[in-house]
Amino acid sequence: MRALNQDELDQLFPTECHFKVICRDRDGIHRDLNEALVGIGLTGVAFQANTRSTQGTYISFDLSIVVESHQRMQAIDAAIRAVEGVRMLL
Repeated sequence: MRALNQDELDQLFPTECHFKVICRDRDGIHRDLNEALVGIGLTGVAFQANTRSTQGTYISFDLSIVVESHQRMQAIDAAIRAVEGVRMLL
């Protein structure tokens, strides 16, 4: 499969993106995830807690948002991954 060029990427946006974040369940993780969004200029959206692991070690959060460009999607991805405790972003 070949990578899309910039023109092909531009045709895909705007689009609704669904992010699932799996992280260590720690005090303040929900706040930190939401602050990461505010830090890149996304206001009025927030992660919704989804499920905790059986042992309570991990928690998952969901976010659905309309993203206007591939660059913006990459910025969101980088901001989420930079939050301490994030283990996986889907």
